[in-house]
Amino acid sequence: MTPHQARGLASSVGAALDNSDSRRNGASGAERHPFTSSQLSSRSAHSPSSDALIFIHLYKTGGTTLNRIIEWEYKLTRICSVEPTWWRWSYQRIMGWSQARLGGMDVFKGHMPFGLHTLVPRPANYVTVLREPVERAISDYYFARRFKPHMHHRAALELTLEEYFLEKHEHNLQSRILAGPNSHELFPSVCDSATLAVAKENLARHFIVVGLTERFDETLALLKVALGWKVKRYRSFRVAGNRISRQLVAPATLALIREKERFDLALYSYGASLFEEAIVAHREAVEAELPTIRRAREMTGLESRYYWMSSIARAVFCRAHSLL
Repeated sequence: MTPHQARGLASSVGAALDNSDSRRNGASGAERHPFTSSQLSSRSAHSPSSDALIFIHLYKTGGTTLNRIIEWEYKLTRICSVEPTWWRWSYQRIMGWSQARLGGMDVFKGHMPFGLHTLVPRPANYVTVLREPVERAISDYYFARRFKPHMHHRAALELTLEEYFLEKHEHNLQSRILAGPNSHELFPSVCDSATLAVAKENLARHFIVVGLTERFDETLALLKVALGWKVKRYRSFRVAGNRISRQLVAPATLALIREKERFDLALYSYGASLFEEAIVAHREAVEAELPTIRRAREMTGLESRYYWMSSIARAVFCRAHSLL
C-alpha cells in the first residue's frame, strides 16, 4: 500500500468506522484495571490504561489475530500500524514522526524491534507473543509456500523444509527483535548469548504481558486483566492449512532446527516462565475470563463473515491512516 493509496482508503473507510468507535469509546466504556505482578516490579508505577501500548508482532506467532483484536479495542485514529509488507521503511518513517503525533497515539503495533518507547513522549507498556521456535520455523516454511506475496515464496516451493530453514529462515529472530537495535541496525543480524541476555532483560523489565501462541486464550485472558479489554468477538486469521504436523518432520531436521534456534529456545523457556508467573499471580481473574473468551469464538457463519469483513476494513483503515 502506497501513501497515495492510503489517503483514499482512509477517507473512504474512516467515517463509518469512526462512528462505531465513538460509541465504543464513550462514557460507557469499561473501567480499566491496573495489572500488577513481579514482571512490573522494576518499572515505574503507571496505570496501564493511561500508558501507550506497544505490541511487537513477532513473525508467525499468531500476531495477526491479536492485531485484529486490538483494532476493536481502541479508537482507530489513535492506533499506529506498522505497514507489514514494507515494515522496515514504515517503522523508520514512524521514528521520524513529531513528538506531538507520537504522543497522540494510544497503540503502536506491528513488526518492529524493541525500543520505540524511547521516542514516545508518555509512559508505554509492551506486549508480545512468543512461539515455540521449532513450531515457528515449520510454520514459516509452509506460510512462504502458501502466501504468494511472500518474498521467499518461489524459493519455498522449490526447497525442502530443511533447505529453506538453512537458506532463507532468519534464525533466532525472536531474540534478535526483542533485544532491540544496536549501533548499526534495527536489530542484531546475528544472535549470541549477549543478545539473548538483553532480550530476556527487556521482557522482564518492559513487558506487561508476555503471551504464548500455544496458550492463546490464556494470553487473551491476561490481556483482558491487564488492560481491561472487552474481546466480545474474535476469530483466528492467517492460520496455515497446508503445513504438516511436527511429528511428520524428519528427526534430523528437527534436531538441526533445535541447534540453530538454541537462543530462541532459551528465550521461549524464559518467556514461558514469565507467562506462568503471571497466570499464578492472577489465577482467579484469568479463570473468570476464560469462559467469556471461549464464547467470543462462538459465532454463526453469518456473524463470523461479518466479523471477518469488518475486521479487514478496520485493518485497512489503520494501515492507511498510519501512512498519511
